[in-house]
Amino acid sequence: MCLVQCRTDMVLLVFSSLDGQWHSLAFDLWSAASDPLKHPKDGLSDRQFVHGCFCWHFPLLNKLVLLDTRTMEFSAVNLPPEQGWSSNFVIVEAAEGMLGMLADVYDRDNIYDPCWLTYSILRNNQWHLEKVIPLPGMHHVVLLGVGGGYLLIGAMYITSSGGEVKFGLFSVDVKTFQVELFTQRSKVIFSGRLYAGFPPSLCAPTI
Repeated sequence: MCLVQCRTDMVLLVFSSLDGQWHSLAFDLWSAASDPLKHPKDGLSDRQFVHGCFCWHFPLLNKLVLLDTRTMEFSAVNLPPEQGWSSNFVIVEAAEGMLGMLADVYDRDNIYDPCWLTYSILRNNQWHLEKVIPLPGMHHVVLLGVGGGYLLIGAMYITSSGGEVKFGLFSVDVKTFQVELFTQRSKVIFSGRLYAGFPPSLCAPTI
């Protein structure tokens, strides 16, 4: 599978092992933008796979682009206004096939201030806040990805014993929202991303 971002639309190319042919599927999302895509950074980012769908963040329009791998159809839903160009959120599997979102929020938008997670669910194309998850003592929080039912977080945190500032990786159960220290690291890791699982089988799109 190859996703091509053009200036005026998006084209998905899928190679079929059944007929040995490439198939294409176009999605006109850029027409809703005031200007065509001018730079790659303005395009899709932060790909995830949730409930049988690939999800991409399209910050230019503050939308979540979805590709249903069962029907090979594209769709798009609006993201909350506060997301904008930010990539401080992940999409997770909610109950009954719905999409959930975990996002980190800072007091006064300062990475040194207290931080927490918000959990929202997409219902009828609207995001509804369901829960707030405290992250006591953490700052410089980075959401590294979701795998196996857990969100992996990288953060600076203050130890409960000596009040030292350390860097650690934390896991968040996406069902119970329990936060646990996964491992303490001697080096700070803010640029990595979690990789888990295998890509799904795709159906060739019907043209």
